[in-house]
Amino acid sequence: MVVIAAPPTAGAPPFAPTSGADATAVPAPTRVPTASRTALIDVEALKRAHPIEVEIARHVDLRPVGRALLGTCPFHDDRSHPHLYVYADTQSWCCYRCSAGGDVIRFIERLKGLDFRGACAYLGGQHTAQHTAQHTALHRAGAAAGHPRPDRPGRRERRWDRLGLDEQVLMNTAAAIYQHCLWRDARALEYVRARGLPDWVIRACGLGYADGHTLEAYLRRRGGLRLAEDLGLLRRPGRDDGTKPLREFLAGRIVVPEIRGGQPIWFIGRAMDDRHENHETHGGRGEHGAPKYLGLPGERPVLGYERAAGRREVLLCEGVFDYLVAVAWRLAAWSPCGTQLPPERLGFLARARAVYGAFDGDDAGREANERFGEYLGPRWRPLTLPNGIDLNDLACRPGGRDEFFGLLAAARGDPPAAFANHPDHAECLAARHRTALTRRIQPEPLPTGAPSADHG
Repeated sequence: MVVIAAPPTAGAPPFAPTSGADATAVPAPTRVPTASRTALIDVEALKRAHPIEVEIARHVDLRPVGRALLGTCPFHDDRSHPHLYVYADTQSWCCYRCSAGGDVIRFIERLKGLDFRGACAYLGGQHTAQHTAQHTALHRAGAAAGHPRPDRPGRRERRWDRLGLDEQVLMNTAAAIYQHCLWRDARALEYVRARGLPDWVIRACGLGYADGHTLEAYLRRRGGLRLAEDLGLLRRPGRDDGTKPLREFLAGRIVVPEIRGGQPIWFIGRAMDDRHENHETHGGRGEHGAPKYLGLPGERPVLGYERAAGRREVLLCEGVFDYLVAVAWRLAAWSPCGTQLPPERLGFLARARAVYGAFDGDDAGREANERFGEYLGPRWRPLTLPNGIDLNDLACRPGGRDEFFGLLAAARGDPPAAFANHPDHAECLAARHRTALTRRIQPEPLPTGAPSADHG
């Protein structure tokens, strides 16, 4: 149960010392002196009593799309094309145009112009018979369209860094199958290589490919279908009579794992069809109705956590392939897999003196730069990528790597003055940038035997 006594104090430092490696743990309730103590709020109970899909449907017309509900965002002019996605399974919402998002309390805060306590008080007075009837109607509409019901009330969002033994064994098995499929599928392998990733990165980062049938067939023979369904790796095809095979959730996608302690704890899949819209992990459907990126449901872990935790200088990358490019350049990179990450999950950056940001040059990226600037204060050093492109696009064009290291050196504030009279001044300057910055923003070496970037 999460109990909150008062909102965070304004002006508090962005980081507090932590005693453990798990920076995402919820802090203990704040206790104030008896004379000024206010009523405690059971946030989890409030959210269970007010499912997000029901509360938002009171203000926005929603329709089922895939595993989400889609409607027009009330925080900007969204009439031409809806961008507000509501996810019942994670009890969250996000607009992929204005980058607003959060839980049900945050939605009410923004919609009604209330503070945290005001939004909780507003929700506390809304649990009526009309609320219950609307909740039932939404569930029936979703079932009729062949969409799964939201999680049962009281079921907590999955924490992927807290897997049980059997769960981790299954995740290891799935990762091995995905990797096997990638190296046997010429089209998938060519796609990954065409994105500028050398083979050593593909292997070191455990990239794979979900072909849509190998994982399900293996688990049907060996056992583990039910656990795979519980983890979200497999899904039932809508109204199933029990005879149809389960579907692979990430079918047809390049699969990128988050690796902790040498084991995959979470997967995110990237569609190989670039006609999808450029939206974030849990939404943004293109003309074919499928999202560009799709992650396993639950609390989304930070991608590259172990590469960045405890480092003095780190690089934040917006996209998954941006992160993989930074790994190929041997930088201490990490990614929130989008532009959203709550400040309470940034504790792993407590020792960072500088956090360089490589968000895309679009409106969402500029807003994310401002938001992380508020979170991180003087530690935050955003990089302005040219012409609105992302880091992966920059890496794939001639001279892109040198151009990026030049931006990185400028953000550090110490461009070298040497080589100024050298006939190949620009090339020597870029080489010195790469050498100095890679040395400073570099995680622990890869395991013995991993090939170098020069031999990828």
